[in-house]
Amino acid sequence: MSLRNWIALLAMAPATALAWGDECDFRADRAAAVDTRGVEKVVIQAGAGDLNVTGRANAARIEARGTACADSQAMLDAAQIVARREGNVVYLETKLPQDDENFSWGKNKYARIDVSITLPVNIAVEAQDSSGDAQLEDLKSLQMLDSSGDLEIFRIAGMVDVQDSSGDLTIRGAGSVRAQDSSGDLGVDEVRGDVDVTVDSSGDIQIAHVTGNVRIQQDSSGGIRIEEVKGSVTVDADSSGDIFAGRVGGDFTVSSDSSGNIEHESIGGHIRVPHDESAH
Repeated sequence: MSLRNWIALLAMAPATALAWGDECDFRADRAAAVDTRGVEKVVIQAGAGDLNVTGRANAARIEARGTACADSQAMLDAAQIVARREGNVVYLETKLPQDDENFSWGKNKYARIDVSITLPVNIAVEAQDSSGDAQLEDLKSLQMLDSSGDLEIFRIAGMVDVQDSSGDLTIRGAGSVRAQDSSGDLGVDEVRGDVDVTVDSSGDIQIAHVTGNVRIQQDSSGGIRIEEVKGSVTVDADSSGDIFAGRVGGDFTVSSDSSGNIEHESIGGHIRVPHDESAH
């Protein structure tokens, strides 16, 4: 990538050899910014460290600000926030020394950047976060790949499409939801469209206040509780854990269930569950 494609990378204040708890021997501020004119999507790639992304109605720029933390001056110097624009897409990345394929870990070597990003609410976001907690809110739409750490998503106008490997996942307020969750609890609330959980490997699932339909395609372990759904609720396959559905306007269907109780109340449509004499 030529140098002219890198936009508004701000080399921040000199590092200061200050202890930051027991995990930060050297730290420094980092930031980058890009003009929003003509931008339709922001792609975020964040490495080690916490991530916060917030949409603001009055935002005039896409801005990333954070604190780099490392165990040495050399590691700190290599930890940067970079931004570039390609057409109508802006790319924001945290560059860390351990992300370099030629990097060799030494004893007690570490570097991370805790970063906060603000952008206009009318820009779609695609994000990848490798480790650390993440919170994203007030966005047009969100496509998210999260490897580890808790993930919280609030008030997304359009679709939330998320793959989460580990840690709890919370989604509150979305146009629609498609989620794949490997481990940790999954909570979904206040969705105007459909909710589709393609795979949930472990942890409890709680879903409530959904205007559309709810479908859980495959759940391996953990309880399932679904309430206040105007459409239908479908569980294709559940390996273990109890299932409850309540105050559902449409049908309630469980196609396959290996173990655990199935309970329901106030179902407006048909009930089709294994070994349920009350199904009609």
